[in-house]
Amino acid sequence: MPELPDLEVFKGNIYKRITAKKLVDVTVYNLQKVTTPQGWLNEELGGRELIAINRFGKELLFDFGADKIISAHLMLSGRISIVNEMAEVEKIKSKIFSLNFEKEHVVFSDVGRLCTIKYNPKLGNVPDALGEKFTWVYFQKIARKKARMNVKGFLIDQKVVKGIGNAYADEILWLARISPHSMVGKLPDDVLIELYHAIRTVLKEAIASIQTIAPDIISGEERSFLQVHNKNRKQTETGYPIKMERIVSKITYYTEEQVFY
Repeated sequence: MPELPDLEVFKGNIYKRITAKKLVDVTVYNLQKVTTPQGWLNEELGGRELIAINRFGKELLFDFGADKIISAHLMLSGRISIVNEMAEVEKIKSKIFSLNFEKEHVVFSDVGRLCTIKYNPKLGNVPDALGEKFTWVYFQKIARKKARMNVKGFLIDQKVVKGIGNAYADEILWLARISPHSMVGKLPDDVLIELYHAIRTVLKEAIASIQTIAPDIISGEERSFLQVHNKNRKQTETGYPIKMERIVSKITYYTEEQVFY
């Protein structure tokens, strides 16, 4: 599943390809996964220029100005392709939706048929993990409120903070040296602060790593640099063997150097 760092890189690379181009029309291929009829979308968006691509949590937001936004949540297996000809579009399997620009088609597909497309989505009040509203004050307050939660479940709960997924939760807990078996309410204040800072550190460093390793990526995921959530690693750079276990219904990677609270 593409996570926050992947999507940050995707949005820049996609925008470079289609910036300053006007949308001709859209095509809805899966009526169950697109919440607005094709005709309405074309009436609202046809002829408009894409002014920005933003990200909120795990959603990409294609902004056409005047409060006209298309959001895409890729879910587990959603993919984005950019092709020049309609003949190339037709070759793409499991299509959900396409934004058809002048000489460019941005196609969303998903073999699992979970990818969702929305028009003018309601983003809610939960802060994004790299957003200005994700402050220490907020984090401390929500941690006290969710004191009985498992710490990994806490990090991946999109009602706590938007954007952190399974892989990066493991990386964050490893950097903060917190066992994924720990309970939020048992974390001492100094450890909770370490956890808060680890979130931003891990996500920002991951974005930089992806930009270096796969600078043109617009789909899929790049995981080769991960320290613990990495099936190709047997031990961390600190020399500890990596363990794998299902915790809060998620495959979790961790080491014995992470303290249980």
